[in-house]
Amino acid sequence: MPVDEFGREIPAARGGRGSPSPVHQYHHSYDGGIGGSGAAPSLLYEALSSSRYAEERERGSGSGDRHDRRGDRSGHHDDRPVTRKRKHRPESPPPSRRGGSDTRRREGKTKTTKPHPSTVYNEEPMLCQYLWKEANEDKTDEDYEEYRKTYCLNYVRMFFNEHMDDSWFRSLYSPLERYRVALQEKHRAAQEAKAFAQELQTSIAKQVSSSNASSTASDPSFFVLKARLGNGIRQLGISDNRHSSPQKASQQSMVNPVPGTHVMDLANQVLPVHEIPAHVTDDQLTAALMQNVSVSKEVAATVTLYSGPPAADLTRSAYLFAPDDVRKEIIQKLNHMDRGGPSTAPTDGSHVPRKEDTHIPKTLELVVECSDAYGRSEVDNDGKGGQPDEHAGVPLRKASVWISTKSITPNVQVLSAALSSKTRINQDQQSAYKLAMAYDARRGIPPECRLEKILQQAVPKIANLDVCSQDMPSPQDIEDALDVTIAYLRRVHLLSFYNACTVADRVAEVLDGNHAASTIHLRLANADEILEPKENEAPVVDLLVQRLDDSIQKSLDESSGWEASGAQVVVDAETDAQAKEIEHQEGNVENGWIRDHSMIDQDGRARCSFHFCRKLFKDSTFLSKHLMKKHSEFLRAEIAKCHDGYMMKAWDAQEQRPVPPILVDCGHRFGLKPSPVLGSSNPLAADPEPELWRREQERQEMAEKEAEARRERYEKSRRHHHENTAPSLDGPLSEDRGQVVRHREKTNFVDVDDMKEEKVEMAFDSVEIPVQPPTKKKKKRKLL
Repeated sequence: MPVDEFGREIPAARGGRGSPSPVHQYHHSYDGGIGGSGAAPSLLYEALSSSRYAEERERGSGSGDRHDRRGDRSGHHDDRPVTRKRKHRPESPPPSRRGGSDTRRREGKTKTTKPHPSTVYNEEPMLCQYLWKEANEDKTDEDYEEYRKTYCLNYVRMFFNEHMDDSWFRSLYSPLERYRVALQEKHRAAQEAKAFAQELQTSIAKQVSSSNASSTASDPSFFVLKARLGNGIRQLGISDNRHSSPQKASQQSMVNPVPGTHVMDLANQVLPVHEIPAHVTDDQLTAALMQNVSVSKEVAATVTLYSGPPAADLTRSAYLFAPDDVRKEIIQKLNHMDRGGPSTAPTDGSHVPRKEDTHIPKTLELVVECSDAYGRSEVDNDGKGGQPDEHAGVPLRKASVWISTKSITPNVQVLSAALSSKTRINQDQQSAYKLAMAYDARRGIPPECRLEKILQQAVPKIANLDVCSQDMPSPQDIEDALDVTIAYLRRVHLLSFYNACTVADRVAEVLDGNHAASTIHLRLANADEILEPKENEAPVVDLLVQRLDDSIQKSLDESSGWEASGAQVVVDAETDAQAKEIEHQEGNVENGWIRDHSMIDQDGRARCSFHFCRKLFKDSTFLSKHLMKKHSEFLRAEIAKCHDGYMMKAWDAQEQRPVPPILVDCGHRFGLKPSPVLGSSNPLAADPEPELWRREQERQEMAEKEAEARRERYEKSRRHHHENTAPSLDGPLSEDRGQVVRHREKTNFVDVDDMKEEKVEMAFDSVEIPVQPPTKKKKKRKLL
């Protein structure tokens, strides 16, 4: 078999229904999304008490008993060639399994053991050194190391071949996809900056229109008031709030509201989609969502899908950015389909909806067609529309995802007293402003929407951090400028200032609630009172303050040269250059594919070369349009090959890959143990059996020492008993059992084998017999 430029065997086409490793679908429990106040009507976010998630329990054929054959290990070798095979996944559950809540409730009570994720990518677990030597007595330690290297290398190759066409995988390892994701985030940052500036202008306009004699132009707007972070209150714990009055408990539950200025404008305009399987691409998900609405091309062009990173089970969440009417129409149609009713209702007033028709559950199911995205199969054998092989077509696959109707709100936490001190306000404002200016220059934010212009409108006394000589800014003005800057950094650049200046790569990470930027940090209201030094008390250096200062300085050093470079670089210089190379290769592949599938006659007319089409056109221009419109699915596999070499290089250079740990068979004593695969050029997984035996020996030694100590204490207690000492009642019953029993013999213990008979004499002379009362005669009834 020929090899490629990396010395690997050229993989064959993905095909055939006999795939030895079907991919199982793993699902995690999710509560329907993180909430918040949205701009959509309240009908969209009406809650339901029961969850709408369903667990897909379909399992691939033959995968459940692979790891039960523990004795047959003689034929286990991993030097076999690894070929690329089409992803052959189980079908979606039938409608009966995806039915009503009663079915899901019954399924929830059934406990099913899910196989380990590594079973998808290998036939058998890796043997530990001891078991491997038992099966290969004539082999050496070097042979086992070679077996271990081959096993781990084939494992990571199989994972690569299985997920190379997934959207999440390509967005991490393909330079062109990384470039496109960065462009999407750059466009989102510009839109969020415009929304941020528009909110400020609207708030100022309302303040001017509602001004009266009691208010002045220097009063802060509602935009600034809702941005303040210095009113954080520590909530009572469960133990503290247990015995408090109901009025005090209700007051404690209402503190620390979400600052409105820090909430993203995008969070109110997205439709969350959760539990997306790994093989469902972003294009397939977008197409399935837009099939439920009828909108114009102009509105469809504004719809954007923001996809998040994969979880441990490779499922992910995505957020569809669309107008409110589009999101409402999708939810209503899916709600009718889930209830089995009509998808549309008449609008002439002849139909009055019932109460259950207007109720919107928390989650709705959407079935997505997720066939092989790039069709890597030998459909076109000769490259010119030849007859395809039998069963070579791309099989139809479907999967279920879950649409959440809950709104999205960020989490709110209160900082420590040391980070909330008023003495840090001026320093933090200067650092946050410099970071915002650097990120604005890097992402090319429009000048009218940058923080420099926004602060001039929000806090007029603060302009470019230069103190005006005529009107000095107050400490409250500086604090307001800091709060507005922190809100701008979080919403526009996904940066959490108080959490080590951590930046999220995608907005979906923030919306998921799993990133540091998902939390809004409030400063403690009475921080200065807490930090007030007492008499004869030395100042203490807070580690949180030191860590935050180090993180801020590190971020400033990294962004120091961004303002000079501007927005010319999207990801980095190398990635941008590779993205342009891939785009050029895709254009060449497209032109060559069109030439291979065109048949030009002598009179200039062009004919489609696909055997099932053979349409004739006036010239090659019309034929090119026909091929791109009607047969574009056959072009996808050729275009996808342009990314494979770049992704393979990035995959081989990564030390920690997103692969699940392998299973190592450690014998009957320990069973199967997971071990992570680490390393770039030589990925390896450690053999856990020696460490397990070391821990077992330590445990046995500790148990023997404890047993010896118990025996010594027991012998000591027996010696004390023979010396007529008092029994020790402080020790455990197992240690002083003999003393306690012997002590009971001296007090009130009776031996059943040595019982003495005691005679008791009874006298009846002095017994008084009570006098019986006279009996009453019954009166006879007279007969009538």
